[in-house]
Amino acid sequence: MELGYGVLLEQKQQLSQSQIQSLEILAMDGVELNQFLQNEYLENPLLDCSGTHSMGHKREEINKTYEHTVTYERNYEEMIEAEDKRRKDIPMQDQDQVRNFLLYQLPREAFSLEQWALLEYLVDCLDDTGFFTAPLHEVAEKTGMPLEEVRAALARLQELEPYGIFAPDLKHCLLKQLEKKNLQGTVLWKVVEERLQDVADGRISNISRSLKIPTVEVRKCIEQIAKLNPRPMSEFAQGKSDYIVPDIIFREERGRWEAELNDDWIEDYHINDYYLRMMKESGDRELTEYFRMKLERVRFVMNSIAQRRQTMLTISRAVMKRQQDYLDGKTWLQPMTMTDVAGEIGIHTSTVSRAIKGKYIQYPRGTMAMKDLFTTSVASSGGKKNVGVMQVKETIRELIAGEDKHKPYSDQEIMNILKEKQIAISRRAVAKYREELGIKGSFARKA
Repeated sequence: MELGYGVLLEQKQQLSQSQIQSLEILAMDGVELNQFLQNEYLENPLLDCSGTHSMGHKREEINKTYEHTVTYERNYEEMIEAEDKRRKDIPMQDQDQVRNFLLYQLPREAFSLEQWALLEYLVDCLDDTGFFTAPLHEVAEKTGMPLEEVRAALARLQELEPYGIFAPDLKHCLLKQLEKKNLQGTVLWKVVEERLQDVADGRISNISRSLKIPTVEVRKCIEQIAKLNPRPMSEFAQGKSDYIVPDIIFREERGRWEAELNDDWIEDYHINDYYLRMMKESGDRELTEYFRMKLERVRFVMNSIAQRRQTMLTISRAVMKRQQDYLDGKTWLQPMTMTDVAGEIGIHTSTVSRAIKGKYIQYPRGTMAMKDLFTTSVASSGGKKNVGVMQVKETIRELIAGEDKHKPYSDQEIMNILKEKQIAISRRAVAKYREELGIKGSFARKA
């Protein structure tokens, strides 16, 4: 065996990190893309967000959730009333469910009958948000219990889960949640305790100057605050509704179909002019280089999103054109594969696959996953145009519905009938489609 040296010239196609990131952005649905941009916003001072748009499914922006310019000394009911108008259909809580959940956390044997009755009364005084705003002296008068006893009972209830319940206002509700996470004395604690109103108003620079912390740190604090629960009573909502927010909307106006992306909120994100000007005017080479790198990142992200939008629109229009009769409710889904669409618009099939992954479309007759618009064709004979799987299944359903119940069709007989209709599929395919329709075999169907 001889050893030697040689030169081998070989071509390889390898994706760069930026190309991989761009493909990942393409595959994101609206929720994931919004979260991705939120994270970029928190990490990159060159990226700014005006927050003028909102998505139906996304977390409310912090300046929306805590938008009130009120002092917390006043009655909290006004704030809750305005918040309820925004949040709309929040299910009403079952008072017995609330009472049972809270009081089961306490040892019944440790309280007298009078003390237990006081605890039940305090639970009933909670407002719809989970805050306790009733004056303690009024509770003492109505229950006949000493004021100190009322205070002690309230303090005991304020330690229960969900944390923040029985707080007198929003600030104390959030502080209680931070306390349970052992975050007392942190920057986050100071922001909530001292600058919550600035958080509500979106005055990041005020918080930064007053607490002497970077704006990036302030943004991270605001993001953490947004993850806290401002409405402890929401834990007791009866049932939970999950909503699908479509990524693409198909509209028909005067016989003409149009496709649009449901992502107007992307317009909220833009380059921060203040830091851009600072970069241009700064004489510090290190600072300038830092801002330059952050600016390149913003441009890359925004270019990738623009490319994503263009790709999704192109694919959506091609799909809409092919399935227009189905969207109108006039016919079945037409056979259409990702390869068909990719060849029509001149992109790779894998790009189509990534672009439709997890995406939903809304059209006049409802909402559906975009991947469900793609269906393979079934070979036909006699020169007839290929038909889709849905049409074949419906034909099988109709044949079985009209069969003689004393002598039902076997899969072989169904295959022969379909062949007469110029639909060429195997007996095994007939059995597969029949099972997918939830229809039993001929023996089980026999009357």
